[in-house]
Amino acid sequence: MRQPSTNRDASALVGRRVVVRYRLHGEEFGATDVLGVLESTTGGELRVRPSRGGDAVVVPAGDIIVVKEVPELTVTRRDVRDLESAALHGWRALETEWTGGWLLRAARGFTGRANSCLPLDDPARPLRDAVELVERWYRERELVPAFQVPEPLGRALGPILDARGWPAAEDRTFVMVAPVSVVRGAERPGLPPVRVDDRPDDDWLAGYHYRGGELPAHAVDVLVNAATVGFASVDDDGARVAIARGAVSDAPSGRRWLGVTAVEVAPSARRRGLGGHIVAGLAEWAERFGATDVYLQVAEPNEPARATYRKAGFAEHHAYHYRRLR
Repeated sequence: MRQPSTNRDASALVGRRVVVRYRLHGEEFGATDVLGVLESTTGGELRVRPSRGGDAVVVPAGDIIVVKEVPELTVTRRDVRDLESAALHGWRALETEWTGGWLLRAARGFTGRANSCLPLDDPARPLRDAVELVERWYRERELVPAFQVPEPLGRALGPILDARGWPAAEDRTFVMVAPVSVVRGAERPGLPPVRVDDRPDDDWLAGYHYRGGELPAHAVDVLVNAATVGFASVDDDGARVAIARGAVSDAPSGRRWLGVTAVEVAPSARRRGLGGHIVAGLAEWAERFGATDVYLQVAEPNEPARATYRKAGFAEHHAYHYRRLR
């Protein structure tokens, strides 16, 4: 673990979780710590967004005793299974079927998550037989057989797929998490308010470009297919400038999550903080339904987005990838 002790050294840690120990001034001298995401190191001071939420803490460089990078979350296989179990209820397919601990999902081809098998636990049959079942199930529905493989849950599955000629893994994605209380702090008072509706209106749907293409007719059936779902919008001068979708669901552990998807900002409105603003609005909405934590997914190549979410208090929880039989 890196342990820079100066403002200059700490600049390499912008966007990461750190703990800063610094001197206090006043009648009682001493020192204290702040744990959070390092937002900046400019102007002779460090700016840290606390993990517990609230306003950023500004520490003059001359008061810093030490800055240490804090490792990202320690995540167990149980944690991954727990969060993915909540997420499967946040983005539900139109047709599902369990085989042991594997969930087969189909939605006429709209989105990878809704048209892939999720191997959460033992399939209650030999792996080779389970894979054959998956292949048949998707072929019967005229869909490409596919797995969404949470890491590291699918380690034993990989060699079986390799032996059967499945192509290599693709579309690796990171799942990032943060407390609702922290995410709410990203709301920008100077921006138009965030509105959350039960269903997407025409402007919302026009602003959603899944993989850059047009939405199929049944896309709305998938988008609204959750117990508690909200469609966030930000309008400015009569134009839709940002959208996002939120779904609240429970994990087996009892933890209640807000899943954030479909975050899009109009090209003409970017670099104003609207992405974080609309996610913060969804966090405020979800808190009314008892959500305590937020998750979202970011594609592995999109490092700028991951850095932005780290600055907003998110940490990487786990990753997943897809295997598709062409």
